[in-house]
Amino acid sequence: MPVTVEDFMTKKVVTIETSKTIAEAAKLLADENVGSLVVTSGGKPVGIVTDRDIVVRAVAAGLPVNERVERIMSSPLITVEPRTPIMEAIQLMEKHSIRRLPVVEGERIVGIFTSTDVGRASKILAPFLLPRIPEIYLVPLRKEEKPD
Repeated sequence: MPVTVEDFMTKKVVTIETSKTIAEAAKLLADENVGSLVVTSGGKPVGIVTDRDIVVRAVAAGLPVNERVERIMSSPLITVEPRTPIMEAIQLMEKHSIRRLPVVEGERIVGIFTSTDVGRASKILAPFLLPRIPEIYLVPLRKEEKPD
């Protein structure tokens, strides 16, 4: 049975409605001691906003903090299901250059899989993956052809 996202995901997911302000998002991030918030509309996940989004897309861009958080959220939201194999989730994160994947069942958020979770998983999975590194990552070297 493959190792899945639900084996390592963080179950605590903090959400914020699209109608809330950037200032409210910043306070919620600080109060909850998290790096991201899943943005919802009517309880359904529609985007994600990170502490970095607030700095780069709002503060550094001169956007007033009383603007709605939906102005700076990343959307569409890229998600996985709890039974997604962990390697598939990691490949998805790499493909989209993201560090956080909300985990959903239908339209309900059940967790979040982050780069921190990948690190935790790698400590446990390393003994199983290390013997396969040559098979997975290394390309056979070609013999150099001798000039005539």
